[in-house]
Amino acid sequence: MPENKKQNNEGFIDLLIDQLPVSEYFKMKSAELGFSTLRDITDVGWGKLMKRENFCYSWFNELVRLLKGRGLLDLLETK
Repeated sequence: MPENKKQNNEGFIDLLIDQLPVSEYFKMKSAELGFSTLRDITDVGWGKLMKRENFCYSWFNELVRLLKGRGLLDLLETK
C-alpha cells in the first residue's frame, strides 16, 4: 500500500466514530459497546468482539464492510 494511503488510514481509524461515514445505528451501537474510534474496536479483535454483551451481527457487518473498503480488514485479527 502506498505510504500516503497508509497514513490516511492511520488517521481514519483514530477518528471519532461520530465523524465516520457510517449509519446512525452503527454509531449508536458502537457507543453502546463502549467504542469511540475504530482503533478501539480493532484493538479488541473479532473473536472478543463477538463475545461481548450486546454484540450484533448487523453492526459487525457494517464494520467489516467499512474496514474492507479502506483496506484495513486485517486490523480486525483475533487478539
